[in-house]
Amino acid sequence: MARRQLDPDGLIDASSIGYSHGIVADGTLYMSGQVGWDESFELAGEDVTAQTRQAFANVETLLEEVDRSLADVTKVTAHVVELHANRDAFFEVWNDVFSEPPLPCLTLLGPQQLAQDGLLVELEVEAPVDR
Repeated sequence: MARRQLDPDGLIDASSIGYSHGIVADGTLYMSGQVGWDESFELAGEDVTAQTRQAFANVETLLEEVDRSLADVTKVTAHVVELHANRDAFFEVWNDVFSEPPLPCLTLLGPQQLAQDGLLVELEVEAPVDR
C-alpha cells in the first residue's frame, strides 16, 4: 500500500516530536489529533471555544493539502476535557463549522486530560481523497 505523508506549512513541526500530521492511504486522509496550537506551539486560548476553532483551522490546513474542505469530512473523533462542562462550547463551534447536511459522523469522548497541560480539545478527522 502506498502512503503519502502530510506535514504542511502553517502547522507545528510534527516530525520534531515524532509523528506526521496526516497520511493519505487507500483513498483516505487520516489525521493525527489536531489541537488548539498554532504553528508556534502557542495555544489559541485557554477555553474550549478558542481551542476548538484553532483545531478546526488546523484541520482545514491539512484538508487543503489534498484539495479538500471541511465539507468533505466523513468522520470526526473529538476529545474534550471535562466534557460535561465544555460540551455546549464545543457544539457552538461544531455547529458553525458543520452547518449543512450531510453532517460528518462524530464520536465525542471526555478524557481526563490530553497529552500536554492546557490542551482541552483534540480532533481526529478522516476524509476521502483521490488515490
